[in-house]
Amino acid sequence: MFGPVIEGKLFRLRPPTREDVPSMMRWLEDTEVTRFINVTFPLSLEAQLEWMDKTGRDPNRIYWVIEHEGRPVGGTGILLIDWRHGHGSTGTVIGDKTAWGKGIAREVMQLRAHYAFTQTPLRKLKSGYVDGNEASARAQKAAGYKEVGRLHEEVFRDGEWKDEILMELMRSDWESERSA
Repeated sequence: MFGPVIEGKLFRLRPPTREDVPSMMRWLEDTEVTRFINVTFPLSLEAQLEWMDKTGRDPNRIYWVIEHEGRPVGGTGILLIDWRHGHGSTGTVIGDKTAWGKGIAREVMQLRAHYAFTQTPLRKLKSGYVDGNEASARAQKAAGYKEVGRLHEEVFRDGEWKDEILMELMRSDWESERSA
């Protein structure tokens, strides 16, 4: 399903539209953007539209486009939601490189957690990053995620095997942090 419109200080989260698809395709064609995410090949227009339609109908996924200065610059979501056990996996990509380094990912993760913990019964958000992705590490830590493990030599990037660092944000920790 698509998430509701959420206004941030730097951007807004909103449901994707068909008009966003060309931007999404450009991001996924850029190897610098996809360097640390699990994208093997860019999708065709038809496949990207099919993905968006499937995502909109999936009750175990919440997805938003990140809009900055009136244009789509990335996407974020809570995926693989296990409603019974109260957790989901999160991900964010800032695909428009002109939006890099502006603190958008940090605020996206904070607003996404706020939505998850105030509007859904989820009790835990799981995430991770490939060792070397310092921007993702900083944003996740700033949003309250804590390192809980490491999968050694999990992905092949830049000609070498790299670890995947596992992160999570518990509702109880998030609530404690907010009340402090």
